[in-house]
Amino acid sequence: LDPRSSLLEMALHMRGSSASVGRQGHAGSSQRASIVVRPSATACRARTGKAARIVCQLSQQAEGTKTVVVKNTPGEMPFPWSEKDPYKLPVSIDRVQKLLITKGWEKPWVEQIIDRVMKSMLRTTEERASGVIDFLSSVGLRQDEICNMASISVVLLGLNPETRLKPVVDYLKKRGVPDDAIPDLLLKHPRIFEYRAEEGASYLVKQKARIQVDVVPAGLKNTQKAIAVNYFREGASFLQSPVAPSGPLKA
Repeated sequence: LDPRSSLLEMALHMRGSSASVGRQGHAGSSQRASIVVRPSATACRARTGKAARIVCQLSQQAEGTKTVVVKNTPGEMPFPWSEKDPYKLPVSIDRVQKLLITKGWEKPWVEQIIDRVMKSMLRTTEERASGVIDFLSSVGLRQDEICNMASISVVLLGLNPETRLKPVVDYLKKRGVPDDAIPDLLLKHPRIFEYRAEEGASYLVKQKARIQVDVVPAGLKNTQKAIAVNYFREGASFLQSPVAPSGPLKA
C-alpha cells in the first residue's frame, strides 16, 4: 500500500469520514490506489448539530410615522364588569387627569386612577368621569368622599350615571332609605354601584352576588330606624341548620 494513501486515509478518518483503499493494476505496471469515501454517522451528527444564523435586514422607519404597541388580552375586555355600554369614547388620559386635579383630588389618588386607565382596568373619558362626579355630588357626597370611593371601586368613574348610578339611588329610596342617609350609606359601601337594579327585585345583582338594603326598627323601644345592608349569594339559605345568619327581610 502506498504510504501516501495511508496518510490520506488517516486524515479522512480524523475528519469524521472513513476511507477504503484498494490496489489495482497488473504485473510490471505501476500501482494505483482508488479511494472511496463514505461519510460516517459521526460526521452527520456534527453537521446537524451546528447552529443556524439568521440575518435580517432592517429598513429605516418612514419619516412622519410612529410605532404603536397594542397589548391584547385573551377574552372580552370588560367595560366595566362586562357592561355593554353603547358609547365608547377614546380615552384621553391627560384630560381625565386635569379634570381630577381641578376637582381638588389628591395627587396620589389621581396617579392611581390614571395608572388604572393606562392598564385598561378602567375605561373612562373626561365627560364620563365628570358625569359620575357631578351625579355623586348632587346626592350629597363631597369631593374627598368621591375620591375615596373611586380609589376602592375600580370601575366607578367608568359607569354610566343614567343607567348605572341613578337606578341604584332610586332603589335605595324605594327601600325606605332617607335622602340624608344615602351619602353615608354610599360612602360605607362604595362598591354598591357595581351591582345592578332589576325591575321588581328587592335586591341588587352582580352575577350571583346580591345586596339587599332594609330599613329595620332599632333602639330599646324600636322607635328608631336602622339601615341593614345584607350581602349574600344566589340560592343562599338563612335560619337553617347547621349554621346560618338571619337573612334580609322578605319583600
